[in-house]
Amino acid sequence: MLDQVKQNQINSAAWAACDTFHGVMDAANYKDYILVMLFFKYISDVWKVHAKKYEEKYKDEPLRAEQQLKREQFVIPQGIDFYDVFGQLC
Repeated sequence: MLDQVKQNQINSAAWAACDTFHGVMDAANYKDYILVMLFFKYISDVWKVHAKKYEEKYKDEPLRAEQQLKREQFVIPQGIDFYDVFGQLC
């Protein structure tokens, strides 16, 4: 089962990110950085769902599941998804 990040954790991380930028850049530019992180989370979630689906579909053929993942629109190397990055920060 996938670990899920709770909404309050996302909110806290987003506010902490905004606090990091406070005084360094205009508040109107925060969105650029925050939206990138939200997109990163989205593609990480999609990647995990597809990886699980392929693992279940090709239980006896792990190489085939791996090949299917390489054909995805976005490829996320192991250990570099949103959850790994988030885990290092918290």
